[in-house]
Amino acid sequence: MMIAKLFLVVVAIVPSAFAFVPSTKGAALSLVKGAPSPKIILPKQNKNIIEHDGDGIIDECTTAATGSHAADGESTITATRRNALLRCCSSMALLTTASSCSLPYAMASDDDEDTITTTTAAQQPFTVLFTIQLDSNKPDELSDLEIECRPDWAPLASARFKELVELGFYKDCPFFRVLPGFIAQFGVSSDPNLNKEWMYCDTTADEETVKLCKPPLMDERRLQSNKKGTLSFATSGKNTRRTQVFVNLGDNSGVPNFLDGQNFVPFARIVRGEDVIKQLNREYGGKVNQGKAAYYGGEYFEKVFPRLSIIRDARVM
Repeated sequence: MMIAKLFLVVVAIVPSAFAFVPSTKGAALSLVKGAPSPKIILPKQNKNIIEHDGDGIIDECTTAATGSHAADGESTITATRRNALLRCCSSMALLTTASSCSLPYAMASDDDEDTITTTTAAQQPFTVLFTIQLDSNKPDELSDLEIECRPDWAPLASARFKELVELGFYKDCPFFRVLPGFIAQFGVSSDPNLNKEWMYCDTTADEETVKLCKPPLMDERRLQSNKKGTLSFATSGKNTRRTQVFVNLGDNSGVPNFLDGQNFVPFARIVRGEDVIKQLNREYGGKVNQGKAAYYGGEYFEKVFPRLSIIRDARVM
């Protein structure tokens, strides 16, 4: 009877959901006849069953632990870690997800408090400012979009985004896919050399060039939902996040787009300039060939899609 009850609890806590990845299948790269066609991995349409990540259990563990009381002769921080460990271990027994609990914190000694404080400071939010040219015919009319990046939501994604901004990857980068009510997508550089380094590896290049290719981001646990105004790196499967970013124009957490279920991990949110996002040029929809865009960069955008809204500058404030 006890085993049956535990089984029912696990079934109730770990539901699954069907997730559909939008198709962005690329054709051969041929802006001009006879151009080379390096291998570029682009998202494929698929259907996956994604298991629930146990957010509710972990949140309960963290919240309950912070309200614990110290025993006689025990510091508050030690009592908090002790109770956190007990509660997390209880959750692990049910879900067998040991990596989800904050065990380094729960098991740390009082001497490690400085390290914990330093880690928390490193996760402080920071601001990125985009300067956007909405209308290709009005180069002097620029608008600001202010983005708050949250390392506490997604440290890997936040660090990668900051690195790309500081590198200049997003300078003169267009919003190449704007689908009202769904997403505005950017993240293909106007510099094809940067795309070769960060987006894909040109397999026809020499060995030294291939060594410069940057690996994709490892997956990380989603802590926020893909609500309107949040930003997430595009993903097409396990450990595939690179440079492209979705700006959520609506609530994409569930039906019909299921970005939460596909493990699109929000790492930032718009704090100023919501009206700017609404004015992005959407006439091309999803017509841009991402493979050609990555290979030819700005030349492709200018010749084939000249009226796209463009990020003219991006900087960390």
